[in-house]
Amino acid sequence: MTPWFAFTPASLLALGLMVWLLSGVVSWLVAASARLSSLISGAGGMLGSLLVILAALHLLHDGPAQIITLPLLHYVVELSPLNGLLLLAMSVPALFCSLYACAWLKGVNRRTRARSGLLCNLLLAALTAAAVAANAAELILMMELAALCAYFLIVQADDVKSRRAGLNQFLSGRLGTLCLILAFALLHNASGSVNFDVLRHTDFSAGVKSLAFLLALTGFGLYAGIIPLHGWVPQSHSSAPAHAAALFSSGLMKIGIIGVIKISLDVLGAPPLWWGVIVLLLAMLTAFIGGLYALMEHDIRRLLAYHTLENVGIILLGVGGAMVGVALNLPVLASLALLAGLFHLFNHGLFKTALFLGAGEIEMQTGIKDMEKLGGLARLMPWTTVAMLIALMSMAALPPLNGFASEWLLYQSLFQLSSTHLFIARLLGPLLAVGLALTGALALMCIAKVFGVTFLGAPRSQGAADATPAPLAMTLGSVLLALLCVIFGVASPWLIPHFSGVAASVLNAPFMPFAHQSVTVSGTSVVSAPMIALLLLTLPLLPWLIASLLRGSRLPNRRRGDAWACGYRHSPEMVVTATGFAQPLRVMFAPLYRLRQHATPARLVTALHQGWLGAFCRRLAFIELAVLLVVAFA
Repeated sequence: MTPWFAFTPASLLALGLMVWLLSGVVSWLVAASARLSSLISGAGGMLGSLLVILAALHLLHDGPAQIITLPLLHYVVELSPLNGLLLLAMSVPALFCSLYACAWLKGVNRRTRARSGLLCNLLLAALTAAAVAANAAELILMMELAALCAYFLIVQADDVKSRRAGLNQFLSGRLGTLCLILAFALLHNASGSVNFDVLRHTDFSAGVKSLAFLLALTGFGLYAGIIPLHGWVPQSHSSAPAHAAALFSSGLMKIGIIGVIKISLDVLGAPPLWWGVIVLLLAMLTAFIGGLYALMEHDIRRLLAYHTLENVGIILLGVGGAMVGVALNLPVLASLALLAGLFHLFNHGLFKTALFLGAGEIEMQTGIKDMEKLGGLARLMPWTTVAMLIALMSMAALPPLNGFASEWLLYQSLFQLSSTHLFIARLLGPLLAVGLALTGALALMCIAKVFGVTFLGAPRSQGAADATPAPLAMTLGSVLLALLCVIFGVASPWLIPHFSGVAASVLNAPFMPFAHQSVTVSGTSVVSAPMIALLLLTLPLLPWLIASLLRGSRLPNRRRGDAWACGYRHSPEMVVTATGFAQPLRVMFAPLYRLRQHATPARLVTALHQGWLGAFCRRLAFIELAVLLVVAFA
């Protein structure tokens, strides 16, 4: 018999979960010592993340799913390539969030340090347990536990905005859990089990499958933030600590996306065509509206939260394309679309975590989240500036970064969709490709807005003018993530086959190589990420070489005085503002921006956010968290 401590995925997972739990509890107990508590919580988070990363790398190539009981914990899990990919997508950002927390926890008060250190590690353990759950009861229990940890991370600031954000998240999470309970209760009634392995081999009627799918799509969609089920996302990401917000984006919302994949392509068998069409339409709505609303935000973390919604839509475009491919019996379309969605799911965790950590550094060093009051940070925080610029470019899918690689594959899958024999597919393919291109244009505008307003120009407040570089651990986290964005973009041709294998395992289809000889291939379109990187690095050097050779004996360049301002003295008020930058789009898309007011009437918002309801939900959340912890440990 293999001892429990052998380096198997199950033992590594068990050890990682125990490290997270123990480090969180110990850091809470010694919270009076800022240095010791922050070190235990952060180092424990990093060690747990490393152990889960090792387990995930094993699972990516382990073949069919296996049902195993974790040693010591007696928790039954399903280990498969898809679960391995989700673990990797969550634990790599978690590693750098824990590194960030090492420095951040030192600078907060004892109460915040105790709660954040415990809740963040408990959140990571719950998300990991949910990712490998072998049955619906475990999945719902762990998702509920993770959502409650997120709630207490949101409301710990205890101001009006945080309480409102926490209430929105609490109500959305409970509604999502209710929908999932109803969906799996329906499947249990027809099959007699909630084990995923049993559900896969049960022949459900068309009505039961469709009703369960719609309930599960609603439940998982509330966790993933699919528009119009996204109400909790923007303010929650702004109210929680920056590294916790990054975990919401890279972990909690990704569980919802994987849930959609699991229910539509795995547990319920081959989906009908209309399921895929619904997911594609919701995906495009989420991507476009998320990008559009992001441009109107001045709070940098709310802006990034809306861009998370945009990327959730982009990932679901791949999932919906795979569903359509399976329904039409087009294996190349299904494999390519799911590959694009899964690759973007992983890439999004890298660049969005870098952005949230960078935003947290800015907030910590300036005390400001409003971009209108920032400016001139490029000279004061150079490493944070470089990391955020790379991550912003990746978010906008600019080559040769990782966001470009996954969106390129998604474009190719949409072109494949437009070449099918069915009219609805031939219609949707070009329309969705155009919608994705418009979303990309909005993301490019966001780069110009965030980087130009926040980092360039002159400081617009005393806090921005007095900014200094963030502590080394915080800066290192965002810089290393930005470096990974470059690596996963340039090396994408060698990495894509691994993600293609995961897509093949989900679809029970033969492995389809979409990359070879350092070139990414999709149908008839070919792009070499390494060649693009080489050209982008060398071409800017050419003018400099020519100028150096032809310079001769001329005097060196000289710089003096302020920027030219038409004869007037330059002042910070002359620099472009976030409001002015986005004003033309606000006018152009005014009807879409008014949708928010119609969808959430002031009377309804006032009724929901009465003081007694928030206080009641807070007490209920505390009781529910205590009960769930007892149940989970029992």
